[in-house]
Amino acid sequence: MKVFYLGPPKTFSERAAAALAAGRELVPEANFQRVAQQAASDPDAAGGVLAYYNFLEGLIQESLDLVYEHRLTIRNACRLPIELCIGGARTGPVHSHPKALAQCSDFLRDNFPDAALDAATSTAEAARIVKESGRGLAIASREALAEHGLTLLQADIGNRRHGRQNFTDFLLVSSAASVAEPPQEGLYRTMVAITPRMERVGLLAEILAQFTFHDLNIAKIHSRPAIDPIELSIEPQMFYIEVMSRADGEDLRRCAAALDYRYGEHSVRVLGSFPALG
Repeated sequence: MKVFYLGPPKTFSERAAAALAAGRELVPEANFQRVAQQAASDPDAAGGVLAYYNFLEGLIQESLDLVYEHRLTIRNACRLPIELCIGGARTGPVHSHPKALAQCSDFLRDNFPDAALDAATSTAEAARIVKESGRGLAIASREALAEHGLTLLQADIGNRRHGRQNFTDFLLVSSAASVAEPPQEGLYRTMVAITPRMERVGLLAEILAQFTFHDLNIAKIHSRPAIDPIELSIEPQMFYIEVMSRADGEDLRRCAAALDYRYGEHSVRVLGSFPALG
């Protein structure tokens, strides 16, 4: 069975895919959109791997939106330490994925303040671009720089925050019912998408109160304009809420039913569970 990831080879996504889907065929794709499309439509797919959360930059909203829009289910997750390195020539533009450029902003400001920053589809693609063009620099993993024969100029150039090393959490997502569920033991978290079909003062406070009432702890909450079409007098919002519970937990089931009853049928969608990573 195939597992799709953001390519080309030697990306951090490939490393995450190998950890989450040992023994599966790993297939690179050009962007997260293609990863989600393939995971949703390929009958031979065991799933796709999407970066979800970075310690320095926070939520990678595109990934949760793709899970929601393609009706995928989160099956598993892993956390990878991220060591970003710079290599290539010492002059010219700096190529990398936009998230990697942002995660190295302090280093770039101090060492390459006048360099143009060029966005690539992935860190490994940035290394390939520099190799083929023969100029500029790439921010990528050690492995990607070595794969393309680029000189390593400096390692571990990511920003430092709160004395902690950078990391990214990755999700394994799938629409295939045949994919085995993760083991039952251990601590789990569940991602819930809530799109209230109404608006009133204190709405978010009411939603959060339901989780408190059902004795559910919230690890993260993210808001964005609603994906589903809804007619309201103001811009409708939706919320991604990471709950410290399994998807099949009775407390979460009761909470979801209560939210659907209060805020409109199909207001709640459980996107899947994954092991607690931090």
